[in-house]
Amino acid sequence: MNFLLKNISWKNEQGQITADVRVKNGIVAEIGNDLTLQKKEIYYACESHFLYPGLINSHDHLEMNLYPLVGNPPYQNYTEWAKDIYKPRESPVKEIERVDIEDRLLWGGIKNLISGVTTVIHHNPWHRALSKKKFPVRVVETAWAHSLAYEKNVEKKFPKTKSPFAIHAAEGVDTLAQEEISKLHDLGLLKQNTVLIHAVGLNEGNVKLIRESKAAIVWCPSSNLFMFGKTLPLNEIIGKIKVALGSDATMTGPATFLDEIRVAWRSGYVTAKEICAMVTSIPAEIFQLEIPSIQVGKPADFWIAPAKDEAYLDNLIKIESSEISGVFVNGEIRYGNLDVAKSLEAKGFGIDVQGQGKWCAYDIRKLKKRIEAKSKGVCGENSLWKKIS
Repeated sequence: MNFLLKNISWKNEQGQITADVRVKNGIVAEIGNDLTLQKKEIYYACESHFLYPGLINSHDHLEMNLYPLVGNPPYQNYTEWAKDIYKPRESPVKEIERVDIEDRLLWGGIKNLISGVTTVIHHNPWHRALSKKKFPVRVVETAWAHSLAYEKNVEKKFPKTKSPFAIHAAEGVDTLAQEEISKLHDLGLLKQNTVLIHAVGLNEGNVKLIRESKAAIVWCPSSNLFMFGKTLPLNEIIGKIKVALGSDATMTGPATFLDEIRVAWRSGYVTAKEICAMVTSIPAEIFQLEIPSIQVGKPADFWIAPAKDEAYLDNLIKIESSEISGVFVNGEIRYGNLDVAKSLEAKGFGIDVQGQGKWCAYDIRKLKKRIEAKSKGVCGENSLWKKIS
């Protein structure tokens, strides 16, 4: 699909600009003013719209996004929550686990896609479905362990190279959670390539250890607030430790990544500029990825949204999934407005998102029917299920 976006605005190091963007064979081929339409190229007018680079969701369990919020919080730490909710013979676990793993993974991919996410860090065993070219988003395979409490030999999972290693750590507000950082340090697992998921239970000594090791943190405020009633006081460490944003799964997190962005914003701990970095440049650095950007020669992984606010970064905070005009992965539209898909001559399916008619490259209605047949209707309380029909 080769196309030309006309008069679209975005922000780079030089400031906010408005220009035309030409995409050829999945790559941004040209940026300029008054670019002319070429042969076999599709035109789309983008006045009063912003172009955002594809977002990076730094923590999700893709196959666990059919669940409603589960548990009876507040808890002191993640082991209390796990013991409370892990009841495989009871609803909703027994029904949801009957759903084919590929359908559960696909649902998790859709969750991210409709938020402008084009790259996800998956924290669970790898599945061949995640490698498929047509999976909704790019999924990054990285070394990981669940946690110190649920892994007997964490050291064996730590990579011998400098590639990233993700682990749930300090997920709680009690002594057990606080002590996990020093335990990782004593095991020799707190290093520059260590990525600590959640890190709610930090004290002054923990912060010092993390800073000295140059380890990074993935912040999941919605999950933390649901489980513990509090989250990492990010304002105390911002700029001192690399921090990216993750959504976690819907068992404890929100319906979409855009919802997570708003929770981060409402915390008062971070600015819109800091949030933007936490979903683009910072996770790219942490997970050794290419920084998402709108540049010639870079993959056309981006999304288009109406300019509800004249400020580019503030607009990011305000956008709902139902308002996104188009999400592109490798230059292919995979979600967006019906008129955009029609203009780009894309084949796909009509859906409703938050009551708005949208288009998707995936037959979500058929997917929901398959899931419903296996799960016996228990997905009705899932926050994402309610958004999409």
